[in-house]
Amino acid sequence: MEYQEDMIIVELKDNLPFCQVNLKISNLINKSLCSDGSLIKIHERTGYKPYIFSSLTPIEKKDKVYHKNRIYRFKIRSYDESFLRNLNSILENMETEMMRVLAINFKKVVLRKIKRLKTYNPVIVTVDDGPWLLDRDDPSLLIRQLQANIEKKYQFFFDEKIITDNNFISSLIPLNEKPLALEYKGIKLLGNKFEFFISEDESSQKLANLALATGIGEKNSSLGAGFCVALK
Repeated sequence: MEYQEDMIIVELKDNLPFCQVNLKISNLINKSLCSDGSLIKIHERTGYKPYIFSSLTPIEKKDKVYHKNRIYRFKIRSYDESFLRNLNSILENMETEMMRVLAINFKKVVLRKIKRLKTYNPVIVTVDDGPWLLDRDDPSLLIRQLQANIEKKYQFFFDEKIITDNNFISSLIPLNEKPLALEYKGIKLLGNKFEFFISEDESSQKLANLALATGIGEKNSSLGAGFCVALK
């Protein structure tokens, strides 16, 4: 399996608080999707969307504000090359009230065996109509929820039910002590960052590859939640 990855270079038109960054990136992508007849069908359809995006870099750690007139980067990934190339043709001239696209660099990534995944954006999982919380909920419950989610996503994209003997995540390490907030439709959604250890069997590897290409957990395309990288 392989996926495609864009590096999007943008200039900010105003100061942007840390908790709003992913929402503003989503607005930029959604505006692009709605500007094309074929892409808007993907935007409006129910179910999963075939992409995931990162947050802005370099990270503004000192004051947690991304600054007006500065240049930043973010990534978009998809297993669907045709979709991403169509999106690029619209996105390269796009701007919103917050950011302006300056350039796009496109590449293909061939996936190898994945041993670990590290999430750069918080993972959002809903349990009993509320967020999974590190200080309250069982890690095994989180693993089961993530397994169910990625299996449904695999079947949705490839019209094939994957058969698994194991959870694709064998264990995990939390990377934050307190939940992280992302703004979404007037509320703040809570999530956590993790390092996931991946099972070695073929089905688990397929699911891990899909997680890398389209995100892990919930709100992948709407907030970039669950954007991750493979560790050696």
